[in-house]
Amino acid sequence: MPLLIDRPVFIMAAPRSCSTLLFETMSRSAHLWSIGDESHQLIEQFPPLNPLAEADSNRVTAEPLQGAIGEELGRSLRRAFALNLRDRDGARPPPEGSVRLLEKTPKNALRIPFLAALYPDALFIHLVRDPKENIASIIDAWRSRRFVTYPTIATANGPWSLLLPPGWRDQLQAPLPEVAAFQWRSANQHILDDLATIPRERRCTVNASELLADPRALAERLCRFIDIPMDDKFATGLLQPLPLSMYTLHAPQADKWRRHGGSMHRLWPQISPLIHRLNAALDAGTPPLDADAPPADAVDASPEEIEQTYDLHSEMGDVGRNSPCPCGSGRRFKACHGKLT
Repeated sequence: MPLLIDRPVFIMAAPRSCSTLLFETMSRSAHLWSIGDESHQLIEQFPPLNPLAEADSNRVTAEPLQGAIGEELGRSLRRAFALNLRDRDGARPPPEGSVRLLEKTPKNALRIPFLAALYPDALFIHLVRDPKENIASIIDAWRSRRFVTYPTIATANGPWSLLLPPGWRDQLQAPLPEVAAFQWRSANQHILDDLATIPRERRCTVNASELLADPRALAERLCRFIDIPMDDKFATGLLQPLPLSMYTLHAPQADKWRRHGGSMHRLWPQISPLIHRLNAALDAGTPPLDADAPPADAVDASPEEIEQTYDLHSEMGDVGRNSPCPCGSGRRFKACHGKLT
């Protein structure tokens, strides 16, 4: 009997929602397996799932899995996941039996119907982040040019970065803050709509602020949801401060979003309705997202001021590729923040 992926766990989130930090935290469990990173190339190697081939965007429904060709696509993709699985120590799974997959790729925010058809017993964790912080971080990611996903799609803001939602062509000449808000809205609207079709016991919604404030408490809660025990090594590790995630762009700062305060104020009418819907979807006891609009007199920082913002990578200096990453993750630089340089 080949290796079976049983009740895989998918973290769903808009880009720049702290989903990498949550993925890296939960990957410390002895009971979860992953491919070690995001699955962009693994999924988009198949033309029906690739916007540069047959797909029109990152939106994928269950349709590509229909018919004989679809069945073969499903088998091939499940096989690709199984062949690339590793545990927290990098070991391969046994050739037979079953394992629990943990997967996090922001583009999956638009693929829930496909994933639910691919793995009918899948569990989904919807991670939300304060919208001002989230959208500001998307803007920063675009400006950094370190998160380009489709180099051949030219926009007024450079090559396309991050998520490619339906309707992306209408954003090619839009100001960057509007593109960022469009990506944030598209991701969360599709997640909310699609998860509404998933049985309640197979989905949960959590706030990134919980992960930052008390990672152990959130990890314990998610272990109960996933139905796995918390092993001693995992629990002990959560007593230490969390290292910066692999894709951290700037060092943490309070109210970093205020550099884009003017843009946040102008965008608020199109952001606010979704905040209330997200708060209604949060699990009981989860802290709500801040729905207060930025002040009317908020202004954007100048490009020069933004350039002067503390940049994690510029502070790292000349780090050897095989040296420990200065972020404190315990990984080698080339396998951590060296990926972005």
